[in-house]
Parts: sequence; structure tokens; C-alpha cells
Amino acid sequence: MELPAFPLVQWFAAAEDRFDISLSHSDCEPLSVSDILSDAEQKAFADFPLGYGSFAGLEELRQSVADQYTSLKQDDVLIFGGASEAIYTFMRTNLNTGDEVVIQAPIFNSLKATAQAIGCRIIEWRPTNEITHEFDVSSLIDLCNEQTKLIVFNFPHNPSGQMISENELKAIVETAQRYDALIFSDEQFRMLEQPGTPLLPAACDLYDKAVSVTGVSKTLGLGGLRIGWLATRNRIVLKHAQEYRYYTTEMTNTPCQMLATQAMKHRVEILSRNRKRIVQNLKQLQSFCLRHENHLELHPPQAGSMAAVEQKTSFPSREFCQRLLDKQRVLLVPGEVMGISDRLLRIGLGRNGFKHGLNRLETFLHSISSEDL
Repeated sequence: MELPAFPLVQWFAAAEDRFDISLSHSDCEPLSVSDILSDAEQKAFADFPLGYGSFAGLEELRQSVADQYTSLKQDDVLIFGGASEAIYTFMRTNLNTGDEVVIQAPIFNSLKATAQAIGCRIIEWRPTNEITHEFDVSSLIDLCNEQTKLIVFNFPHNPSGQMISENELKAIVETAQRYDALIFSDEQFRMLEQPGTPLLPAACDLYDKAVSVTGVSKTLGLGGLRIGWLATRNRIVLKHAQEYRYYTTEMTNTPCQMLATQAMKHRVEILSRNRKRIVQNLKQLQSFCLRHENHLELHPPQAGSMAAVEQKTSFPSREFCQRLLDKQRVLLVPGEVMGISDRLLRIGLGRNGFKHGLNRLETFLHSISSEDL
């Protein structure tokens, strides 16, 4: 199986040592070990055994994860080395050449690319508007039929932050039930809703053939731990995923699982702090875009830790971002590498230093000559 290039990760890798400020990352402000562990816990961590751990993941961590859902038990959770490993493992163990997959697009690259590489027939569920990214659930339902093996979607949506309603989600579930299809729900940004935006139920709580994937990277700011999970009541999915992993990582890094377990104990406070920062940064971005309305137009997110901004210069989004990186050492994500309109930029809202990044972006906008516009 030959996997295609991964444009988003390639963009980050190429810029890795060339920026001082990121306005691009989709995760929240990274935490440190001292943010997670008290002094006493740090001393205890020094004695943490570094032997092999549980194949499914630390029991305490799996229970903490299960507690986030309304219908799951500890045994319904399988811990992975990040959500990316969970995605890849699920796709490899549930899809075969020729399977029909209905998938939301745009979406995180590996969700679609892995299914394509397996040889699946991909049917895209596109937004009604490629700039504002409203998704019509009735059109998704129309795409499904008796041949549908899997339905894949992501809400809150990356990169637009758009949502659907609970009734719309339940309509998708009813459609999957009608055709006996699996559901794979990317819920990486769930629990980062804007004020007034309802929290969607987890798909795995609504249907026994639904799988929810998430982790500690985006919402808790712990991307370096590489801890993610599959959550589902479907024993066959979990069994096949575990058996596949016997040939890859076997199990997940136990010290990182321990740190994730400690962080999960404080997730209510961490999430509250992160949501507050996102709201504050979004307000700054709204004011900024109004001041520079000739150059930028914000399409406000309903949830998540990022926003889609339409840039109105004469440059393609990649050139716009490349110039900003070269001149101001500020990193942005061009729409091109996300598989979205080339007029769009993805701006991350979850980190500190947001105002400093906007100040440099403002300097860059002022530097663009009238001939370039």
C-alpha cells in the first residue's frame, strides 16, 4: 500500500526552525510536566517503572477516558500513540479494496488518504459553501446506500470550526443503522465549543457501530505525549485494532500514559482555561480582521481551537504564508495544504502570544505594496 504525500505535515516540517510565533497550530497552549504533577507527584514519577505495560493501555487512563462518555466502560477504550495511530489502525483493520466510504471533505488528511491507499471507493460529502463550510446533512444521507461500508466525519470541523446540530448527528446515525454501516467520528476538538454552541454527543454513545477518536493533544495541550484513543462499544473493532497493533507498536508509552492520566484528573480546569483563551483570541482576531477588511475576512467558528480566514490579496495562500514566514517569522497554514480553498488561511486560537502574532501580521500587511494587491 502506497500512501500519498501529507501536505499539512510537510508544511510544518519545512517551517520547523524558521518561525518565532505560530498563528497556525490547532492545539491549545502546551502544558509542562510541572503543570500536570505536583512536587510530590514529580518525585514519585522518578520511581515510575519503565517496563512493559498493558496492551490496551493503563487501566486508570482508560477509565478516565470512559468517564467522558455516557455509555462506555473501561474495556471500550483502546489507547494509542496519538490519534494518528488510532486512525491508521482503524482504517487498516476495517476497510478493504473496493469498500465504499462516504467521507466529509475537507477533512484531516489521513482520514481520507489512508482509505484511498487501501483502494476504497471514496464518496465525498462536500460543504454547500467552500468558504464558510456549512454542511448539509441531508446531502450526506443521499450519498449513502446499501453499499456504504463506512461514514467518516469531523465535528467540530477542522479547519473551519463549523458544527452540526444534535438532531443532524442523530440523522447520520440513523442512516448508518439503516445500512448497517460503521461510523468513524473524529472528535479531536470536542469540548472546545464557543459560548452558546451546544456540546454534541459523542458518536460512540449513540450507536454500537460508531467509533470516536480523540486524544490529549488538541484540547489539553499535550501533543508531545502522543496519547490518543479509540472509543467504541464494538468488540470486533477493538479486537481487530489490538491484534493489528501486535505487529506495530504493541502498546503505548507507559510514562506518557501516566502523565496523561494525571492531566485527565484536571481536565475540567484545563478545558475551562483553554476555552477562555480561545474566546479571548477570537475576539482579538475579529477586531483585527475588521481593521484590515480589505485584506482579511473572518468566518467565525462555532467550536474548536481554530478559525478560517479569507485573505483577499493577489497572492495564493501558500505564497501569502511563505512571505509572512520569510519576513516576519510567523507561521500560518495556507488553505492549499488543508485541501480547502486557496483563498483561506487556518489560524490557531488556542495558544498564548496571539496578540504578538497579530502585531507581526499587521506589520506584514502594511508592508504589502499597492502593486501587490
